[in-house]
Amino acid sequence: MVRRLLWALLFAAGAAGAAQVQVAVAANMAAPMQKIAADFARASGHEAVVVLGSTGKFHAQIRSGAPFEVLLAADDETPA
Repeated sequence: MVRRLLWALLFAAGAAGAAQVQVAVAANMAAPMQKIAADFARASGHEAVVVLGSTGKFHAQIRSGAPFEVLLAADDETPA
């Protein structure tokens, strides 16, 4: 799973053409995301800018145009 997340971040960085990737992360995934973000920075030279919060709030923000390239959600029903 971690490997897939790293690939998602690399893809988002490439698609955005930016040195930073904006990542919305469910608060319950804060600890694993710290390691993933550090691994991503080492592997790619890009930075994952991590914003922690609730999946529901991120869903509403993204629908309103929030500039996140990646959403790591606590559930799969809300974003669907």
